[in-house]
Amino acid sequence: MSLRALVVLTAITVSGLGVSACSTQSGTALAREACAKVHLAIAAYEASKNAPTPAIKSRDLQTSTIDLTKAEPLAAAATSADGQWNALMTTLNEVGQVDESH
Repeated sequence: MSLRALVVLTAITVSGLGVSACSTQSGTALAREACAKVHLAIAAYEASKNAPTPAIKSRDLQTSTIDLTKAEPLAAAATSADGQWNALMTTLNEVGQVDESH
């Protein structure tokens, strides 16, 4: 292999490693994203309590469930990166099995 080919191959490899490192998130960052979704879910759930119509209440409750559902895979990824987030993941795994008010 020529020196030029080796330099090009090395540059491609280093570039690929840099891109993959940029896409990797820490457990803490993923947990923060999950918690942001949980906060949105709580806000929608609380809004449903004061909804002026049944349709708006239903929409708010659906939004809350969707936000919690989006948080669960983020919490699972956070746990995979750092086991300290297991409680968050376990709690979010209960979505759909336990009434949201609990």
